Amino acid sequence: MNVFLIGDSTVSDYPDDQYPQTGWGQVLDSFFNDEVDVHNYAKSGASTKSFISEGRFSQVEAALEKGDYLFIQFGHNDQKQDQERHTKPYLDYTANLTYFVKSAIKKGAKPILVTPVARRQFSQLGNVIDSHGDYTKAVRELAITLSVPLIDLAKRSANLYERYGIEQSKLLFLWIEQGLYNYFPEGKSDNTHFSLEGAKQIAQLVIDELKLLTIPLIKYLKLWNEKPVFIPFSIDEPIIPAYTCFLSDFGGIADGIHDNTKAFHQAISHCDQQGGGKIIIEDGIWLTGPLKLKSKIELHLKPGAIITFSPILEDYPLIKSSFEGQEMMRCQAPIDGEDLSDIAITGTGIIDGTGQYWRPTEKARNGARLLENQVLSQSLTELDYQQIRDYLRPNLVSIRRSKRIKLKDVTFQNAPAWTIHPWCCQNVVIEGVKIRNPWYAQNGDGLDIESCCYVYVNHCQFDVGDDAICLKAGREADKKQMPCQHVLIENCRVFHGHGGFVIGSEMSGDVRDVKVRSCQFIGTDKGIRIKSKKGRGGVIEYIQLEKINMFNIEGEAISIRMDYTHENEPADPRHNHLVPLTRHIWMEEILVSGANKLVNMIGLPEQPLVDITIRKLIGTADKGIQCINSQFISFIDIKSFLNTTTWCSLIDVNHLSIESVTGNLDQSNQIEIAGESNRITYPQVFKTK
Repeated sequence: MNVFLIGDSTVSDYPDDQYPQTGWGQVLDSFFNDEVDVHNYAKSGASTKSFISEGRFSQVEAALEKGDYLFIQFGHNDQKQDQERHTKPYLDYTANLTYFVKSAIKKGAKPILVTPVARRQFSQLGNVIDSHGDYTKAVRELAITLSVPLIDLAKRSANLYERYGIEQSKLLFLWIEQGLYNYFPEGKSDNTHFSLEGAKQIAQLVIDELKLLTIPLIKYLKLWNEKPVFIPFSIDEPIIPAYTCFLSDFGGIADGIHDNTKAFHQAISHCDQQGGGKIIIEDGIWLTGPLKLKSKIELHLKPGAIITFSPILEDYPLIKSSFEGQEMMRCQAPIDGEDLSDIAITGTGIIDGTGQYWRPTEKARNGARLLENQVLSQSLTELDYQQIRDYLRPNLVSIRRSKRIKLKDVTFQNAPAWTIHPWCCQNVVIEGVKIRNPWYAQNGDGLDIESCCYVYVNHCQFDVGDDAICLKAGREADKKQMPCQHVLIENCRVFHGHGGFVIGSEMSGDVRDVKVRSCQFIGTDKGIRIKSKKGRGGVIEYIQLEKINMFNIEGEAISIRMDYTHENEPADPRHNHLVPLTRHIWMEEILVSGANKLVNMIGLPEQPLVDITIRKLIGTADKGIQCINSQFISFIDIKSFLNTTTWCSLIDVNHLSIESVTGNLDQSNQIEIAGESNRITYPQVFKTK
């Protein structure tokens, strides 16, 4: 099998003395097995026009044979204004690409069009500027017209640079200091050509897109057992002015009876007028209505301080908020804030959400049934919402569209719905926090980080009635959603919950670049849980989990399922074409002491799970591993003690490798393989059924 590449300098090979300059085509062969030969004819400075006029394509055309593949990426130099190279997007540029495609087809080869890789050019908002314009559009349209596969490298590479950010993305390009390399003695600042690391990352994007095309070439790909790159980031913590005041200065009385709503509001307003500062809540029980936070203010709870909220539901006005991935009307949260900067809640006191007064009533259930009808809910009036307000339970802490947030050492408990919910926020630190909800609390999630960027969660404890630590990114797939990305979670402990660490099911805006390490999940329904469904769309990718210890897990220790269903969320046939994509998941050093099942992975027939690696797993469970609709899956160094002879069940799985398995294995252990499964490799200790 031969793969031919034609294109410009971003694709081409470079001699060793020009290191670290590398084209993505130069490293592409490392992704294929020995049955594939990659021939890189790309030329630095080439346009579609010059590639033909200089006779370069004639060489490729002569070498092409039936069954070969031809990757075609031009555009950078077609934009140049010199007569030898310039083409117009919808005239000779399109005509030249058509010539390449039809020539390949005539020889029995299979052409693949590739949009020009993006340049590293950022707007002030940190978005990559489309510098190719109509050239990119022309390639996309031509692929449709000619019915040939398309790899949209312009889009994927722009997303890559934005993930890295303005400064970190320099690592992908030839940003070289003076004196480091002989070929670049003066150094270089180049936003077009790649370093070796950049070329590898771009080639990986090409391979990722190739897998989605489901063409025969993918059967020659290697299983890629490299840990996804976790892009390091720093967090800007809130800056709180030095001014300090006490809640008691404003008439507050900490007897658990006196209504301190006025005192809180006056203290917050006064602090705001001073330009911000710290409000100290002294020891005692402080009863209050819902609070509105303001920028540059810290609420600091003394060790003996308890804030508890009004049991009168009418004290919580209806406002436009967010819940379960949708913007919607909700009762105002006990602690509420929007469009803020520099806010903090600290100290070792307790904040109690008085959730027992919000537990579902018959009136609330009627409101739930009304909202379940999605079409009808879109036409609800303010009066309609008032009539079902008992159902619109608030989250305990709701912070929206804000930046530089810190929650430290406080105990949050007894939430009406979710406990802590930052939505569309940046630079969030949650450290040393304890979250407690009754086991029966409906929607009693601990921490729901939704569509946030740059988040650090450290040394927190959870004992809750629903998911403990959860990442989300909206669920209205027909609307533009913000991604949840750049999240580090470490040293956390979950005592009870539906899931220890969870992604989804609301993830339409994408969840990516997440690392979870050194955490314990004890007695949760599931340990690691990634869930989504048809209609969500979106991508979950570049997720790392390391050093996770799980004890007495009721269900699956590791659950990755794209067939999630919820009785209160009926399928919406309008969005069935939007399927979630989950890929590049890496789990390492996982310890499971007691579970119903070690691993359960279920993709969708139209979109399998892709590129998932589990390494160094030691597990005791009743059942082993199940994979359905998955591809490019690796299990490496697995030590299992199971109460079944079926170690693994595979249905419609492609490219799966099992290496180095120990535990209570004997000749009775088997792997069940069914459906259209192929390229499965496993140790000889197993027999197949």
